[in-house]
Amino acid sequence: MKIGVIGHLKHAIAKPYAGGLESFTHSYIRALVDRGHDVTLFASGDSDPALPLDPIVPTATIAESRRRLGRVHTPWVECVEDEAYESLMVRLAAADFDVIHNHSLSPIPLRFASIQPTRMITTLHTPVLPRMQSELESRGSENCGEFVNISEANAAVWRHWIPNQRIIHNGVDTRFWKNCCAPKQRRAIWFGRILPDKGTHLAIAAAQRAGLPIDIVGPIADQDYFDAEVSPKLSPSCVYLGHKTHEELCELVSRAAVALVTPCWDEPFGLVVAEALACGTPVAAFARGALPELITPSVGRLAAPGDVPALAAATRDALCLAGEVCRRVAQEKYSFDRMVSHYETLYRRHQLGVAI
Repeated sequence: MKIGVIGHLKHAIAKPYAGGLESFTHSYIRALVDRGHDVTLFASGDSDPALPLDPIVPTATIAESRRRLGRVHTPWVECVEDEAYESLMVRLAAADFDVIHNHSLSPIPLRFASIQPTRMITTLHTPVLPRMQSELESRGSENCGEFVNISEANAAVWRHWIPNQRIIHNGVDTRFWKNCCAPKQRRAIWFGRILPDKGTHLAIAAAQRAGLPIDIVGPIADQDYFDAEVSPKLSPSCVYLGHKTHEELCELVSRAAVALVTPCWDEPFGLVVAEALACGTPVAAFARGALPELITPSVGRLAAPGDVPALAAATRDALCLAGEVCRRVAQEKYSFDRMVSHYETLYRRHQLGVAI
């Protein structure tokens, strides 16, 4: 099929990934190409040149805002993105794609969905964003294309504005994410972007209460938070290892006895959970957002949100879980191949005019 993919513009779709959406988009495009589809990715020009890229802005808007203005200026970012997406949607109205798949975080593709020659599919990767909510309220979801959500929990948040959503859980490449470092070491790991929403400091506190050393891995997205809440807690038993390549991260995750996941917001999915499980590493996490959908008693333990003593207890309990079971669950439920196959089925239904 000929597939047009609308990427988001805030960060480049390239390694090292700024977050889960960049990782998802990069892997998804490559998987579609590997399956023989004719794919065009509309994203920023500093994205990976190995992708079938059609740039709609020269550089990602967050980086460009910092370069031009010395900070992330949201009105400027939104203005640049709106203009880029408006131009793109006019172009797409005259294009000949079998499928237009929107992964952006913008209301503009929804606004122009009704003029497209083929109905657009939008995957909702985040909780409700105010500007997208306003667009749905003014136009009605039936005039904005068709919608996929990445979890039942996130779909529930959107359901007031979008009654009809198909659920396709995100996936990870279980051929890449694997147990590549044996045997396990009796230590914990926390990985992801370091900012208050991810609760890095709570993972450190829980690991200390559980009597486990912990590795902290990921880019510092909020320097003030890192300096105030994370850096003072570093010690020989709590080490910040920086922003690692995915290959290095896979080794670190697969050597850990348990992965801690500490969201301070309702995670729409939680790719780090699927990545850890694929590495054969059980998970101890706060029960927020979609995490209770992903973490069953066979692969992890849950604690009440923000409850550090309960998370410490969950961490100790998770040490007893079998890594082989964790990996099998990841392969069966959260593999990238499974996810892409579900999307291909949806594309075929879409071509036939069958509503999702």
